[in-house]
Amino acid sequence: MNLPNKITVFRFVCVPFLFAASLIQFRYHWVVALIIYFVACMSDKADGIIARKRNLVTDFGKLMDPLSDKSIVLAAFLILMNLGWHTDIVIMIMMAREFLVAGMRMAAVNEGEVIAANGFGKAKTFLQMSTTGLAFLFLAILEKDGEVVISTLPTTAPHWLVVYCSIAFWIDAVVTMLSGIKYAKDGWHLIKTK
Repeated sequence: MNLPNKITVFRFVCVPFLFAASLIQFRYHWVVALIIYFVACMSDKADGIIARKRNLVTDFGKLMDPLSDKSIVLAAFLILMNLGWHTDIVIMIMMAREFLVAGMRMAAVNEGEVIAANGFGKAKTFLQMSTTGLAFLFLAILEKDGEVVISTLPTTAPHWLVVYCSIAFWIDAVVTMLSGIKYAKDGWHLIKTK
């Protein structure tokens, strides 16, 4: 397994640690969660740069890199939903899109093709990572002297934070839906031939 693919697998490994740091309340736990999430998100950029620079692009990477991105992002949304933000509809939109794209990728493999992430999909991932990353940053900042000051969201969160998350997550949902439509359009030939 080459280095970019190892970094991709590393992102999967980050998911349980992100859940643990976010949901187990200990001193500076949101800071730890933020660091884990930041490292995982930055590793997405790193594996792509290394793979292209060293000509290490593989079919495994094309398939698993987007899945590892989705895993870490969905984990972030689930964590925020668990805290009280009603991101459940946003998550359902995201899951529907991911199942659609995963299904099309499997159909493509049967035809000897590989559907790699396109520009729209990469923009969607960047937007999801940045909005959820900012939410983790705000939660880390709100930890007063390392103590947990937000136990149940959104009732104890500042109004501006609730407004930010509501708007940002719905923007994510719209871009995610548009990205899914683009993938469906690009892969329609796989459905028509069946």
